[in-house]
Amino acid sequence: MMTAMSPAERTSGRRRDTRADVAIIDAVLDLVSDGATLSGLSLVTIAKTAGVSRNSLYRRWKTKDALYLDVLESINRSLPELHGRSAREDVTALLAVLIERVLDKRASHMLRAMNAEADAFPELHRRYFDEIIAPRRDRMNQAVSRGIASGEICPDIDPDLLSEVLVGPVLARMASGNTEDLDPAQTSQSIVALVFAGAEPR
Repeated sequence: MMTAMSPAERTSGRRRDTRADVAIIDAVLDLVSDGATLSGLSLVTIAKTAGVSRNSLYRRWKTKDALYLDVLESINRSLPELHGRSAREDVTALLAVLIERVLDKRASHMLRAMNAEADAFPELHRRYFDEIIAPRRDRMNQAVSRGIASGEICPDIDPDLLSEVLVGPVLARMASGNTEDLDPAQTSQSIVALVFAGAEPR
């Protein structure tokens, strides 16, 4: 189950029931995990599954794009506090968080569903990358850039490219659904060891 979001005010001035918010977002995740497509889901079906009225859902989200963006936000785990002791340590911590999300089956189903229907929801796809993915990509790039500055990583390496090489294996596993043998701590350490072996100064 996702954690409850902070209370928000309705236009009427009454506080929103965060339990209903959680139920609605959980309903989307459950329906998508059971095989529903984002375009095929109706707000009526989502409301019924969540056990709330249609008006209750409509007051919260005017469009499916807005609802789905909040669902995508809900499945992302908080980024770890980076201590900057070493680029290897920071990159490993960031990669472990990504693997934890990939191991969440409902999260993986939702992400695969969004990618499969990117053409049907272009605004959702754009906002997901701008508002959710970009900050996480920036944190990885910052960790890599600190490694270049400290001499841990070759100075001529492109931080964006190295970041993509680090996360690529995890995203490929998520896309294929082959995640059973992933372990946040061990897998992140293994990937970082392999990549840094080629990225460290000679």
